Amino acid sequence: MASSSSKKHCGNNNYLEMSPERARKLFHSGGVLLILNLPVGSVFGIDMKVYQVGEKFKGLKMIPPGLHFIYYSAVSKEGCTAPRTGFFHFFSPQEIVIKKWDNSSENLNCVDASEEEIQRIKDNLQDLDRYLGAYPYQTLKQWNYLTCNISESLVKKLQPLSGVVSSVTQLVPLSYPSQESTEPDSTTERRFQTLEDKYLPDMKKVPGTEIRFTDIPQNKYPEGSSAAEITMHSMDSTYVLEQLLKSFEKDDDILGELQMAHICFLIAHVYEAFEQWKKLVHILCSVDSGLQKHSKLLKTFLTLLHYQLKEIPTDFFVDITSENNFLVNTLRIFFENVKSSDIEEEFKMFVNRFRKSVTSIYKWDFEGVPDEEQPVLVDLET
Repeated sequence: MASSSSKKHCGNNNYLEMSPERARKLFHSGGVLLILNLPVGSVFGIDMKVYQVGEKFKGLKMIPPGLHFIYYSAVSKEGCTAPRTGFFHFFSPQEIVIKKWDNSSENLNCVDASEEEIQRIKDNLQDLDRYLGAYPYQTLKQWNYLTCNISESLVKKLQPLSGVVSSVTQLVPLSYPSQESTEPDSTTERRFQTLEDKYLPDMKKVPGTEIRFTDIPQNKYPEGSSAAEITMHSMDSTYVLEQLLKSFEKDDDILGELQMAHICFLIAHVYEAFEQWKKLVHILCSVDSGLQKHSKLLKTFLTLLHYQLKEIPTDFFVDITSENNFLVNTLRIFFENVKSSDIEEEFKMFVNRFRKSVTSIYKWDFEGVPDEEQPVLVDLET
């Protein structure tokens, strides 16, 4: 996974096309991110733009207010690039954030500066100008489309307690192997299991490092459901969606989590985020009886999905083991549910435009019958 922007050396050429008046206004009203001692050659990025750190780089200026994701990967003297690490931050106008590279932990740690120090930096900002790269305003519209439903409260709820998002799961041993087993290894599976128990410790995630995505309800149907109702709920995710919505302050927060999961796998390279994104997409696309009730939510969902798909390679969702496209199969269910429903015509027309758009752009076939639903021919001759 990778962000959609190519690497460039940090510099001030990002706003050369701006008028001098607008550049001055943004310089004095925008936020500033000071990055101290990040090794030269490191990968550094903000939102949709990735750079390679030069010798004079000390951060970014003219950062617009709102949510941003800052990320980095240090490069060793041997040229080895560390896993990507990052953090979310809501910038206020004229806010100054200071981060300093720590060689021992290989992280950018927050520097708590006093009000006097912050004011001194603001007063001398003009002197720092040549060391600060400008925020890439050419990607701001794209970034806003991908994050418009992520609130500050939602970020606080979902982000790791450490405040740091890492592409690599951090593990610590829970327990170490006990004494060797004396039982005979009768099968290949048993032998491999014995070796695992013998040499590998039980591992768990380091507390506070995992993204706290919302748990998907385990009960797919109401208690006391009949066999027919259980079958119905297994195909219609309305009940699961409504149980899930109870976990959020407002319904749109589920779309905020969808966007945050998308950013975390697209830019932060977190695989667990991709899995959460798939689960949420599947739930939203499998709504049937609740189409009318949740039509506004689903309409917004399709709009967000439209922009998310622009950032992902078309073959990304193909399962290499079966060549099935997760998103094609999931959207096919949604389109069929809408087609057979009695929901208002305006919504059907909106969904149809979305279907035609993705069909045209990605050449996906929503008309064909999935392999698992193909009729099976049985030879009755003996």
